[in-house]
Amino acid sequence: MRSMKMHSMAALLGSILIASLASAAGSDASESTDPVDPKPAPEDTGAVTTPTKSEAAPSTLINLDVEAASAYVWRGINLYGEDQNTQNFSVFPSLTATFGGFSIGYFGGFQLTGDNKQQVVDQGTGAEQDLILKYSGSLADKLTYSAGLVYWFYPFADPDVANTDLPMYIEPGVGVTYATAPVDLGLYVGYYRALQDVNEAASFVYINPSLAKSLPLTGDVSLALGLSAGFKAYTNLPSGQDGDRMFDLTLNVGATLPFADMYVTPQLHAAFATRVDDLDPITPGDQGPEFSDEFVAWAGIHVGYNIGL
Repeated sequence: MRSMKMHSMAALLGSILIASLASAAGSDASESTDPVDPKPAPEDTGAVTTPTKSEAAPSTLINLDVEAASAYVWRGINLYGEDQNTQNFSVFPSLTATFGGFSIGYFGGFQLTGDNKQQVVDQGTGAEQDLILKYSGSLADKLTYSAGLVYWFYPFADPDVANTDLPMYIEPGVGVTYATAPVDLGLYVGYYRALQDVNEAASFVYINPSLAKSLPLTGDVSLALGLSAGFKAYTNLPSGQDGDRMFDLTLNVGATLPFADMYVTPQLHAAFATRVDDLDPITPGDQGPEFSDEFVAWAGIHVGYNIGL
């Protein structure tokens, strides 16, 4: 039953993207855009690359962005929800400075609604703070690469609940993207690692292939489509223990509305993450997870401003 549900979900999300891509290929097969670069937490909210005022982007760029969303979903997991499909309004400010191929950034995640707000902060999931370093370059025509490091920390966690004074994680990762006429193909591989022994079981290698396509709508407005899969490998779970949410699938749809150096990007998202076959450790049996335990859909909107230097 688990295999059929996972394959059905993948087929459903895949068919939506394939239908859109087929339509785009018939209208303008030569159109190609920079791909959405898969990367850790900020990217799992569906952020898309936005155009600057001029066609040739300046070598130094400051980007200010605030996203408001009905949920915070990272690698298929609803981090701020009581359940997988819970909608808790959250905001995500970010600041990124780009100097040629090098960029340094900040990302924060803050839950604003829901009865579990304080619980999520205490356990070292809420009030997330990220620092991001990244370098991007070109390997060949239409083939680009990136290498980066993300540092997560949770300064407002309760040591008695989180079992550590300051939960911290890092992820070094590399990615490649190949731009083709129909779609842009991407692959990201990162090693997510807890810095404290108490959270060591949460460490894993994350393998993340993706497809992306931008469809011109009218004027400067385009529709960005993204489909990505993720698999957690080489986990630090105890021997014999089944990993939860080992596979995820995410669909992102967004349209960027530019206003000179400012932009607004409304987005819709859907994600699926596999659960272990038995969610009830007290009464084990053949009661596999329901669809609502694995699927979530949510909406969000970005408002940002680009400053070219």
